This record gives sequence, C-alpha cells and structure tokens, in this order.
Amino acid sequence: MPSRMVLLGQPGQQPSGQRRTQALRAALARRGLPPPQVFDYASVLASPDAFLDAAAHAIAVKLDSPGGDDDVHEACVRRGMSLTEGARHSPRMHGELVDAHLRFAGFADLLQHLAQALPDARWLDAPGDILRMCDKWRCQQALEAAGAQTPAMLGMIEGYEHLTSMLDASGHDRVFVKARFGSSAAGVVAYRRHRDGRATACTTAEARRIEGRTRLFNRLSLQRYAHADEIAVLIDALAAQGAYAEAWVAKPRAPTDHARHFDLRVVACNGEARQRVARLSSGPMTNLHLGNRRVDIDALLDATANARVEHAVRAASAAFTDSRCIGFDLIPLRDRCVFLEANAFGDDLQDVTWQGRDACDDQVAWAYSLPAPQQAAPTMRHAHA
Repeated sequence: MPSRMVLLGQPGQQPSGQRRTQALRAALARRGLPPPQVFDYASVLASPDAFLDAAAHAIAVKLDSPGGDDDVHEACVRRGMSLTEGARHSPRMHGELVDAHLRFAGFADLLQHLAQALPDARWLDAPGDILRMCDKWRCQQALEAAGAQTPAMLGMIEGYEHLTSMLDASGHDRVFVKARFGSSAAGVVAYRRHRDGRATACTTAEARRIEGRTRLFNRLSLQRYAHADEIAVLIDALAAQGAYAEAWVAKPRAPTDHARHFDLRVVACNGEARQRVARLSSGPMTNLHLGNRRVDIDALLDATANARVEHAVRAASAAFTDSRCIGFDLIPLRDRCVFLEANAFGDDLQDVTWQGRDACDDQVAWAYSLPAPQQAAPTMRHAHA
C-alpha cells in the first residue's frame, strides 16, 4: 500500500476544518489512495510526538489552517507569552480580535519546532514559507523582493496619530490598514481622508469599550466609522497588536456591473495558476464570507488579461520556493497585476476546478507524482475565499 499523506489541521472543531479535511480525503479516495493520517493542532501543541513519527514516514505533509478554535488560540497565546518578555493576556471573548501577535509567536514556535525535528519531511508548503505568508507585512516584502507588484507600503503604524503623519508625509489620502497577523478580512480597515477634512473608515472590526478598555471584535458585516475619535480608538487598538498601512489600489469595475469592482483569488500549484475565481463587491472588501458575489473570471477578463494573470502568478510564486500550493489575492489592472497577499491556506475554493482538478486533486497529484490530466475547460460552482 502506498505511503499515506499526513494532515495537520482542525478536522473536527469547526465546519471549515471539517470541510478542508473532507476535501483532501475525497481527492485521495477518487484515486483509490489511502486516506490521510489526520492530526489536530490542539493535540500536537500538547504533545507532538505522534505527529512527528507519522510525518517522518509520510509521502507528504500538509499543514492546514489552525482556524479560529478557542482552545488552539489560547494554547498558541500561552506558548507565545512564554517567549515574549512582559507579555500580558486576558481570556478572549467570542469573536474577539486579541493577542494576535502572541498567537502568531506561539504558532511560529510550533512550526519552527516541527521543521527542526523533521529535516527530511516532504512538506506541501514548508513551515518557513507558511510563516512568511501568515505575517502579512513580511509576505508583502517577500513578494516585492521577488519582483511582484504590490501596493506601496507606508510602514508599520504605532497608532492613529502616527498613521495621519504618515499620510501627510506620503501624500496619500486613501490607505488600507491591515492587521499584521490577521486572516481573511479580520482587522482590515479601508481608511479615507476627504478634502473637506472628514475621515471615514470601513472595516469588519468593531471597537467596544468593556470594563474600562477597548476590545475589538470581528464581524461578518462591514462597520462604518465617520468620527475621528472613534477611528482613532479603532486604529490604536489594531496597532497595539501589530498593523501596517499600504496604499489603496483602485480595483477595476466589472464590465457587466459598473456598480461593483472585483479582484481575484488564484490558487497556484507548483508555481502555475490553477483554480481561480473573481470576487465582486460594491464595498472596499471583496471576501466572499462578507456576502460578496463570485463570478467566472472569463466573464471579466479576456485571453490577454488571463495570460497576464498567469505570468504574474508564476513570478510571484518565486517568493515562496518551498511551497507547492499558494492562494494569491490580486488586482488585475490594464497593464499589470497587483498582489494583495499570498495565503498559505488559500486553497479552500469549494467546487472550483481547473483542467478537471480542484486544489486538493493537484496536491494529491504532486504528493504521488501522478500524471497531468488532459486539457479540460475550467468549471466553477461554489467558492469560499
């Protein structure tokens, strides 16, 4: 019997973890291959020995998203606190955006330990690359160093006053403030200064005053702030966990719906653009979990534009040479593509295929060195990105 793949993720705690795990199981089953040996982050954080033994003998190892499970969050935060002098922590409320820097520090320490203990493992995406992608600030620097176009980076911010001084110095009036260690649209703020002196902010983060301190919560709908003092509280709270500002790049309008603009999620396998979907929105954030629409890319881009996307993705993949599967968010402009981020866990495009394969099919094919399929038209039914 062929060696098994090993998967580290959240197979039972959350619907997204269950969906991701089931997608890999299904891709293996379609080829008559054994199911993956699955481990959850909570168990590996407590004791990694069983995972290390399995991974050392696996045909390939996939590190999936740790998700938003409270127990995993707390375990990573505690691990991060042990590495961070003077760190303070309070229990997280449901949906709260808190201690992102400590959570990342603990997650990074775990992945670095796994990499050191498994020098000969065959990683789908190597721990070092995953950590660079999960640190959005470092991710953009890596993309830029590889020659990929990115929004102009204004820098890490210390708070609202620092942000406004950066805008004054740069001449920008529209920026995105992004949580350095955030995921999806969590902790992202579309900030704009108007000519009449007003400032507005659109974000999924809600700032609430609880027992004398500001706490941030992730929402599945956009929150709009129009008062400078409220925006200052929001930006200050994000900056305390690590945040940076980048120039706001205008997204193209959909040719069939000029009231909406769009960007792309493209999954690359071995550096080649594969599964892809366009995300339409009337607001500044296109994430599909916010209720935005998805459409087939061919309804928006012609052959020349599609070829430009494929070339740009091939170039951007060079920033992460130890990764086989990367989800890129990018803006296709008339003469270039601008990359918003690279996502190590961006392969969750349900029922989106390219040449007859979904992202997990491509991963299994790589793991078992299966031949490429015959050319087939891309299809798309549903997507999560």
